[in-house]
Amino acid sequence: MPHRVREVLLVSSPYDAFILEEDGGLGEQIYRQYSQLSLTDAPRFSLAESGEAALEKLENRRFDLIIAMTRVSDMDVSAFARQVKALRPGRPVVLLALDRAELSRMESNIDREAVDGVFLWSGDARILLAIIKLVEDRENVDEDIASTNVRVIVLVEDSVRFISLYAGILYEELLTQGQSLYTEGVNPIQRLAFVRSRPKILLARDFETAVGLIDQYQDNLMGLITDGRFPRGGRLDSDAGLALIAETRRRDPQLPILIQSSESHQDVARRAESIYFLNKNSVHLLRELRTFLTDGLGFGRFVFRMSDGRMVDEARDLRELEEKLSAIPDESLRYHAERNHFSVWLNARGEFDTADALRPRTLAEFADIGEVRHYLLEAIRKGHEELHEGVVSDFDPAHLAHESFSRIGSGSLGGKARGLAFLNMLFADNDVAETEDLAVHLPPTIVIATDYFDRFIAENDKSSIAGIEPDDESIREQFAAAWLPEELRDALLTIVTHFDVPLSVRSSSLLEDSIHHPFAGIYGTYMIANNAAETAVRHEQLCRAVKLVYASTFCKNARTYLKNTGARVDEEKMAVIIQPVIGRRHGDRFYPEISGLAQSFNFYPIGPQTSDEGIAHLALGLGRTIMEGGRVLRFSPAHPGVLPQFATPRAVMDASQRQFFALDLSMGEEADFIAAVRSFDLSDAEEDGALALVGSVFDEGDDVIRDDLSKPGPRAVTFNNILKHRAIALAEALVRLLHMGRDGMGGAVEIEFAVHMGDFGRRTPRTRLRREPTLYVLQIRPLASREAATDATTHVEIPPIESCLAVTEHSLGHGYFPDLRDILFVRPETWEAAANEAIAAQIETINAELSKAGRPYILIGPGRWGSADPWLGVPVQWSQISGVKIMVEASPADYPVDPSQGTHFFQNITSLRIGYLTLPPGANREQPKDAGFLDWAWLTTQPAAKETEYLRLVRFEQDVGVYLDGRTGRGIIARPGAMRVEREEAEPVTSS
Repeated sequence: MPHRVREVLLVSSPYDAFILEEDGGLGEQIYRQYSQLSLTDAPRFSLAESGEAALEKLENRRFDLIIAMTRVSDMDVSAFARQVKALRPGRPVVLLALDRAELSRMESNIDREAVDGVFLWSGDARILLAIIKLVEDRENVDEDIASTNVRVIVLVEDSVRFISLYAGILYEELLTQGQSLYTEGVNPIQRLAFVRSRPKILLARDFETAVGLIDQYQDNLMGLITDGRFPRGGRLDSDAGLALIAETRRRDPQLPILIQSSESHQDVARRAESIYFLNKNSVHLLRELRTFLTDGLGFGRFVFRMSDGRMVDEARDLRELEEKLSAIPDESLRYHAERNHFSVWLNARGEFDTADALRPRTLAEFADIGEVRHYLLEAIRKGHEELHEGVVSDFDPAHLAHESFSRIGSGSLGGKARGLAFLNMLFADNDVAETEDLAVHLPPTIVIATDYFDRFIAENDKSSIAGIEPDDESIREQFAAAWLPEELRDALLTIVTHFDVPLSVRSSSLLEDSIHHPFAGIYGTYMIANNAAETAVRHEQLCRAVKLVYASTFCKNARTYLKNTGARVDEEKMAVIIQPVIGRRHGDRFYPEISGLAQSFNFYPIGPQTSDEGIAHLALGLGRTIMEGGRVLRFSPAHPGVLPQFATPRAVMDASQRQFFALDLSMGEEADFIAAVRSFDLSDAEEDGALALVGSVFDEGDDVIRDDLSKPGPRAVTFNNILKHRAIALAEALVRLLHMGRDGMGGAVEIEFAVHMGDFGRRTPRTRLRREPTLYVLQIRPLASREAATDATTHVEIPPIESCLAVTEHSLGHGYFPDLRDILFVRPETWEAAANEAIAAQIETINAELSKAGRPYILIGPGRWGSADPWLGVPVQWSQISGVKIMVEASPADYPVDPSQGTHFFQNITSLRIGYLTLPPGANREQPKDAGFLDWAWLTTQPAAKETEYLRLVRFEQDVGVYLDGRTGRGIIARPGAMRVEREEAEPVTSS
């Protein structure tokens, strides 16, 4: 409603103004009415005691409405109105008379071109609300129909007395009825939208105007309230009302109509469908008008009746309507469907799109009444989905089946859930991620807001834990033994009762997934099987998982990370995300056919790939394989056929995923949450039938990869059916999804997802609809990229190549990194992959010593830093390398592991402004690769400050110069003292 009446000028003699104030308590009543009806911005009234004074005010100030009393001392009301129109064209002027006798004397002389309306004061301030709303409705109807498809009620009446009476009653009733729908909204904003979606009332005083309004707004016409006798063709016509009903019926045979008359038109109403009669002289006028609004226009409950009028059931809201539609007798369904009762009732609730879909359909279009029932249910379910689409609903057990995103509590959603809520909104406004054979959705998402975390900490007296540092296990035990607020426990009981699949319980802290500090993998994520026979057991498991997520706020990894970001543990707050795990049950295993992570920026483009086209990682089973740096398939969605890691059949086997993660459903009621997610062999996936979609066979005899698991030979995960044979348009969907996310968040993004293949490749029973393959987005976060940046460095003199320790074209970060005189590296002569876990423990010890001494350092080693698979790299946790400033991946030639891109560890490292360099496997000064090398011969001959079985720490008297160019990806580590820098004192800058 763009045009609101905010300023009203009342032109009145002091005596008339006194009457209005004393009679109706003018200002107080208007304010009270607006407050009671949830209307914002009650208008302000200003008084002018003469026409001349009013015109003077109008010259100097904006007024949205002028109300003139009949007694204006210095000029005729019509003359005053004409001057107002000359001064302020289009500004509405209405006349308000204090009594009928006075009005009757002057009514015939009123200039209807200048005066926009005439009303009668009866001592009730409702008439002022009605005048304001009639003016606003006339001004806004066209724009509101265009923007929100609102409905229209046409009121036809020529009597000033009855216009004044009906308008006051109608608006109060419509606004009150709107208030009764308030609880049907899914959050406060949508509830208020329900109230404001009330129909517009348009007033006509004669037959021709009425027909014009009905013609103009027939697609949005909700009802007609007409007098029986009013002007037609310039003359008062006793049958004008009947003629108007006939005209209306030709356009819409089922439109609800109220004929109100002091004459005998009641027989007409009795003979016709959907026509109500109201006697103007009835002492029950208000009650009968309310009956028309509730029964005729659908503002009350939906009462299911049989054809003889017997009531069989009723529905209070849309959810109940859907439930009752499944069970009511065919006769009742036919009775209401023939009369458009469903579309009328939906219109009253602002469900305009659903109502419009139902209104033009007739029973003759359907084969039988069962088909009608199915169509109605599908239309209402779709309306439910659209109602909840794109909004964060307040958690409501009654509507849980239809809510896509709901919140328990009133606090913050936290960073991770905020990203999902934003994506939910984007999906509601944008369908570009959809493809013909692949739907894109969020899984049903419930967020426990941060206010419950605050209550949990306060009620269990856990605030002091931020100031001490107990071990992680002790923290988890303390939190698991604590008690959740009772209303939260009740909500969690509803959740485990509603969902019959495993549940994911994930962190969403205030700081999580910010562009500068993603906190990826720092806080707890737990999965519960949710398959215990006893509801009470499943309830306690969910409560325990929530408490363990809360506990992760204070664990060692989180404390260390927070310290490095400059944040305090006691400032952090935790929300919790609960979602069904996406996947399919295979015996005692539960997992998705495809998990993935897509990034809109590719740090290591190869061949035709470009950085801005992004990169994706795919794995069979749960996404833990990707997040922990396991073997996955890496590809560019823009070039799904370009897979350089699969250059030969033997390379395919070397790069292939060999195990997958799944939720083990057999571990019983006391299963440890972490242990419940287990790794399984590819043979298990083949037994489950899941490998057929993503797997291939190595034909060793012909040295070829075949996409047919009926053949003998070693199995590999290639995703050829997806990327090569295009079983689903996954690559295309990711391109569109990344584009949408990047545009929506204003920068590079990272998206976690899982694909459920639905009924792909399966026969569908005739008794249910076929389920289409669906990509479910599990998380979206800003991605730190190496876009061009500037820093305080003014001049960096790059040394000659012979003075460089390492050079690479694949680095992350930007600028000069000062004060580095220590290099800790894995000794190539003693390293073996089997020792990676022991190496991580040794790094932790030396890191603690260097951190205590305030000595930042460079860390060099093979494989993926932070990989959870120790065969692919050193599995360090963040707390084990908290003092590092530069990290280098430098692998031997026979250890070709893809870079760390895509892991949680990698995201946290880059966001903390730690420089990261990746060297081609086997590259050294004597044999550089892709213009990259590490001078192992020089480094390994430097004297050791400390040495262990697998590590050597070397220390220099001068700075080891490190310069990274974030614009090109080129990185250089110079020998001590070789890099000359003229710079201002400032922190090194990395892109993020």
